[in-house]
Amino acid sequence: MIPFNLPGDPELHNSFPYTFKIHKLTADIPPHTHNFLEYTYCFYGSGTEIINGIERPIKPGTFTLLLPHQVHQIRITRGQELHLYIGAIGLQAIYGSDDVAASFSDILLRAGTEGDPSYQLENELSRQLLPIFERMHQEILSSKPLSQLMFKTKLTEALILLERSCFTKRDNDTYKPPNKKGKMWEIILYVYQHFRDDIKLETLAERFYLSVPHISTSFKSSIGENFHIFLEKIRISHACSLLISGNEPVTSVCFEVGFTSYATFSRVFKERLNMTPSAYRKLNSGS
Repeated sequence: MIPFNLPGDPELHNSFPYTFKIHKLTADIPPHTHNFLEYTYCFYGSGTEIINGIERPIKPGTFTLLLPHQVHQIRITRGQELHLYIGAIGLQAIYGSDDVAASFSDILLRAGTEGDPSYQLENELSRQLLPIFERMHQEILSSKPLSQLMFKTKLTEALILLERSCFTKRDNDTYKPPNKKGKMWEIILYVYQHFRDDIKLETLAERFYLSVPHISTSFKSSIGENFHIFLEKIRISHACSLLISGNEPVTSVCFEVGFTSYATFSRVFKERLNMTPSAYRKLNSGS
């Protein structure tokens, strides 16, 4: 089965690219990928989540952090329910230049270095996080002044607690340079941030002081696909966001996301989504 791609809610393409919802699942979620970062916290029920082909149990206290384009699915035993807080963060919140984006990128780097997207939290940490998630849900639904700022503040608090307990193992505040796997996730995040540029393996090798063969092999072992496919996925995913959220000509979208040839963009887009960019825009605009 080819995973389908979720473009995400319209909010993820706006100036406040965050959503946070409660989902009460009673049926399986088929394999899919995202154009955004997703995090989930289970507070009721049980099931199995499969991330990049690896099965993991999901039950109260399970926190999962999914980078864009990771293949994810959920299985639920017939007759059972699974209740989740599900948050999404648009890519612009990660590769932006403000302090919040920098903090998110740093925390994501640490999470990626650990190499496991799913964590079964200790009871004490769960007790700390649950009221934070409850407040986040209240704030994102609120029309009170500064509710968006309060939401981001509580999200940052949750991520810091998770970083301290799960994403990284450190003695006090002593920084340890990342190992080679950590360096790869630094490269991966760099590609997320600079996918519009003319990035090549040689560019990455020069910037990060690694050999081209090492980076090429490490991409395959770290994320299950080669560099060129990974870069194409990011560019096409961002193109989907632009096609949905704006009315720029398709050719402009092509060059905005990093392609230097419209023919290549059109071919790759059709290979991945089985339709042309124009057809995708029409389908998702409802016109």
